[in-house]
Amino acid sequence: MSKSIKWYSNPNPNKSNEQVSILFGGDLCPVNRYEENILSGGQVFDDYIGNKIKESDLSVVQLEAPLCEDGLTANSPRGVGLKADGKIAEWMKHIGIDIASIASNHLRDFKDEGVIQTIENLERAGMRYAGGGKNITEAEKMLIINAKGLKIGLWMLAEKEQNLATETRPGTSFFKPDTDVYIIPELRKQVDFLAIFVHAGHEFALVPSPRIRESYRAYIEAGADLVVGHHPHVPQGIEQYKDGWIAYSLGNLVFDNAYVSACDNTDHGYLFSVGISKHSVEHIEVIPYYLKNYTTVESCSGKELLNYENMLKELSDCVTDDIKFMEGWEKFVIWRWNQSRKNFHRDFSKNFMDDRDDEFVWRLKNLYGCPTHHELMVKSMELLLEGKISR
Repeated sequence: MSKSIKWYSNPNPNKSNEQVSILFGGDLCPVNRYEENILSGGQVFDDYIGNKIKESDLSVVQLEAPLCEDGLTANSPRGVGLKADGKIAEWMKHIGIDIASIASNHLRDFKDEGVIQTIENLERAGMRYAGGGKNITEAEKMLIINAKGLKIGLWMLAEKEQNLATETRPGTSFFKPDTDVYIIPELRKQVDFLAIFVHAGHEFALVPSPRIRESYRAYIEAGADLVVGHHPHVPQGIEQYKDGWIAYSLGNLVFDNAYVSACDNTDHGYLFSVGISKHSVEHIEVIPYYLKNYTTVESCSGKELLNYENMLKELSDCVTDDIKFMEGWEKFVIWRWNQSRKNFHRDFSKNFMDDRDDEFVWRLKNLYGCPTHHELMVKSMELLLEGKISR
């Protein structure tokens, strides 16, 4: 019984180069019940997904939580943050994951030491990683992998929140589309295939924002062969754009967090499997799954698989149809305003004037400093002036 969706096959395959299979997975945040299951030796992925991970020439995931010990000082004034046991790195290696992107908005949740311990735990387990480092030069370095005669470049980027590395501080790379497009042509010259793995966008949005769609398309125009996104916690559509492909958001892969699970569509996602040759995507396979009881990840079949395929096609249509796209974006902004942003702004003066509430100032810094949050705020103000939302 089929458990995957055959999404694309190149009608004119590049037969001069041997194909390499790369499997991409979204946000892997092995905390709470997932962490307990992993550390107790339980099976997280069902046999079908587990075999897909092992059979691929390269398996790449987004590591959402730093792997560090208890007792470290948190970046947040409230002392909260995501973290998982360092032994998770050994589990990732054991099940066949080859590469972890640590370009995440949570990498600095436990400051410098949390980043350093994450890197040390990955290196100790023999895990390759990219997107973060002990300084910005390390964090922004492209990872180059040689597989079956192909030189594959993986460039991992993260949204600007509280996570960025500097010349002297450990942290992540920096998703900065306006300047990235001038770097990509030089990266392309170094490799036979360039994939950009991006942790960015709006949480819980089923369509990418105008900024994200424009940026990912610009990456393809600049020379990337593939762009794969994550961070929204929900799946988004797939687009063939000019000479490349974009998967806007893969959704959660492993995630157990009350804030996230309170929103719809955060309990499922898809693995994105591509067969590649020199600067060409030859075929695409999509493997949908559901997070069950926040302890396992289970693949789909039968009617459930067909329903998922139809849903993903609708989400993909929303990306390429400009009218549907703008309707979907506006619908999300209205929902987000009513869900959280309205109350944040209504209580602004009270919270800002409370000298004891450092957490609010910390959140405010993130709101004003992150380009994606800024995009949402500007659109919300437009909708207020149009009378489509209220104060």
